[in-house]
Amino acid sequence: LQMSVAPSLTSSSPTRNVAVLVLALVIDMLAFTCILPLFPSIISFYSKEPHRDGLYDFFVSFLASFQKFIGVPYNERYNNVFFGGFLGSLFSALQFIASPTLGALSDVYGRRTMLLLSAGGTLIAHIMWLRADTFTLFVLARIVGGLSKANVNVATAVIADVYEPKDHPKGMALIGAAYSIGFLVGPMIGAYFSVIAPKNATLFTLPAQFSICVTFIHFLIIFFFLKETLDYKQTKARESVTGRASLLLRPSALFKFSAVNAPTEKKERMESIGWTYFLYLFLYAGLEFTLPFLTHLRFDFGSMQQSKIYLFTGMLMLPIQGGYVRRTPLHKQKRLAEIGLMCAIPAFLICAIANSVFWLYMGLALYAVASATVVPSLTSLISVVHESDKGAVAGVFRSIGALARALGPIFASTIFWLLGPDWCYFIGGVSLLLPLVLLRRIPNVESPLEKEKMK
Repeated sequence: LQMSVAPSLTSSSPTRNVAVLVLALVIDMLAFTCILPLFPSIISFYSKEPHRDGLYDFFVSFLASFQKFIGVPYNERYNNVFFGGFLGSLFSALQFIASPTLGALSDVYGRRTMLLLSAGGTLIAHIMWLRADTFTLFVLARIVGGLSKANVNVATAVIADVYEPKDHPKGMALIGAAYSIGFLVGPMIGAYFSVIAPKNATLFTLPAQFSICVTFIHFLIIFFFLKETLDYKQTKARESVTGRASLLLRPSALFKFSAVNAPTEKKERMESIGWTYFLYLFLYAGLEFTLPFLTHLRFDFGSMQQSKIYLFTGMLMLPIQGGYVRRTPLHKQKRLAEIGLMCAIPAFLICAIANSVFWLYMGLALYAVASATVVPSLTSLISVVHESDKGAVAGVFRSIGALARALGPIFASTIFWLLGPDWCYFIGGVSLLLPLVLLRRIPNVESPLEKEKMK
């Protein structure tokens, strides 16, 4: 019998394809996250001869001139924090550009092709990292890596291809689980390899080699086992790719949800949720990124102790996300997001004044609650505003988050560099009141019982 759909969309294909996709994402995230606890040590590595080069010296000279210009006494102690924030924001900014672009191109050239392109670029970035014996080469490796990270948008497109709209949340939950596993295990692997590295090797030699190996496996899994899910008969015109990508790259169009075709009332609610999400993630991402530098400077944490922070928060987040957030009805998600924000504020204030590891972990416990609740709850709220075009809404929301993560690290690192960690975390914690106030002004989703009463 002639099939009315593409061979890759047969009934047995969706489950298999999603399983392959999730496995590939877990492996990719292990490579992506293993560098996280090493950042403070890596920046310190490039601040010393013979790895310090002209680009590093240029940044040091620029920072000294800037501090003199604004009348702040020169202090080189926090320079590495600024460099780390710059690299974090650079990576996320390039990801902000690449994700919607490759996501839109996948509508024309196929999901599998773009995932292979992303994996190939990531593999090149890890090889460059292994060979990066100067600061300039490390920066170039991060640039290539940022431009290659388009997994989320393309993976989401795969979910949209193989699942019915009503089952999209199940597929997205699997992608979320893949990322959670990566963030839980990856930092521990990176820290372990840095500790057992031979004396004649750099601290990142083994983590970089590990990243190369698993990224190559990630590439092979996609190449041999992932089938194309795009139905080319339903593909939009090729000329529309640039226009669709630009709606996710221009902030003026992004925050107005121009890519979504919806009534004015719904657009206004989307904009309110979008601004709440941006402000929260802008502050949260900046403070999250500087956390390893805070613990390195204040408590002299090495890479293994840094990785234990990710393990501690991840172990707290998993049961909250999987057991509580997932079961919370939609009309209570707004309240859950408010609770998460109310935990985030004292979390960072405690980190600002923590003078012992005990108080640091007290702050991290509240931080884990916020991490597990706010973003999933806001994502649920935005998904029901305009159910007929969930794909476009989700794409805009992800781009808003990517923009926040691109700007947050450099902002927080600049405050950290100028005023020190205490003021950085105090200002960030207090500023989180802004998204909380915005969230409380957004009307709640009606419960099924309230809807029935209205009828």
